[in-house]
Amino acid sequence: MAESFQEKSEKPTEKKLEEAKKKGQVIRSPELGSCMIILFSSIFLYFSMSYTFQEAFKSYVVSVQTMHTDVNVASIHGILSSGIFKWLALVLPLFGLVTFLSIAGTVAQVGFMWSPQVFNFNPNTLNPIAGIGRFVSVRSLQEVLKSLAKIFVLVYISYSIIKSEFPTILSLVQKDVKFTVGYLGQTGFRLALKLGIIFMFLAGIDYLYQRWQFMRNMRMTKQEVTEEMKEREGNPLIKSRIRSLQREFARRRMLEDAKKADVVVTNPTSFAVALKYMVKEMPAPQVVAKGAGFVADKIKTVAILHGVPIVENKPLARGIFYSVKIGDYIPEKFYLVVAELLAQIYRRKSKVGL
Repeated sequence: MAESFQEKSEKPTEKKLEEAKKKGQVIRSPELGSCMIILFSSIFLYFSMSYTFQEAFKSYVVSVQTMHTDVNVASIHGILSSGIFKWLALVLPLFGLVTFLSIAGTVAQVGFMWSPQVFNFNPNTLNPIAGIGRFVSVRSLQEVLKSLAKIFVLVYISYSIIKSEFPTILSLVQKDVKFTVGYLGQTGFRLALKLGIIFMFLAGIDYLYQRWQFMRNMRMTKQEVTEEMKEREGNPLIKSRIRSLQREFARRRMLEDAKKADVVVTNPTSFAVALKYMVKEMPAPQVVAKGAGFVADKIKTVAILHGVPIVENKPLARGIFYSVKIGDYIPEKFYLVVAELLAQIYRRKSKVGL
């Protein structure tokens, strides 16, 4: 029970963040995509507005001119086809830009990802009590406050622009249509540009807040971090047991090799090193076993039981023990001492054989 009340004070691990991403839980601010659409669409419309109005006017002139021709199925089909193609030519670029900005706004925040779990049916979404809880939650209040702030900014900027342009707006009744349309387009662009820049700034703040809140919600307890570490690296007790078995296996194998050694060099109480040398097969004597303390005693016991000569040489035993690994050949600095040692043993064996 105590684990359930632990404080979530630890930063989320990479594994938890990856699992959250697979479930579709990512850091994302919906405001950023909307602001990109407002800002870049207004810039696109500003530079393409002249061309758009010209093409629309040409289409209108053509439609008026064709009204004086004979009205039949072919003429009506031609007018509709021309109008549809003209309309698509004017609208599709803007539609493509909005689609691209919508995708780019999401990719810029979360990257390319695919989460099938998002489409899984969750019965809790049909629970009216849970729905009411989400409606009156702190997050819902935050969204309402953000919406009110955006409305306030929109009203304030619109009011400031209209107030500064009010004299010009009153004089539009005396201007021609071309000037009026151009003026309204420029004023609308200024309004959209200011709103886009301010909303982009607010969206950046909202993204930082969403990131902070997401990382805060993803925090873990110390127990969760420990359990994940155990899952990733293995249970320490099991790993310790495996290492113990590996050491035991290596020790047994080493003692088996010690039975075939040519000599065991001892300290005599602290170290024991078993050496083997085959003239035509080895470039130098090889360390087949070594140990200290209890292991050294086991090596000496095996040597006695299998008739392997035991020689006391403290400097040689200590030097080989600390500088040569099991299975390696002794370095050149030990050649002379070991050669003399092996020669004595071979002479002793030959005398016994005689």
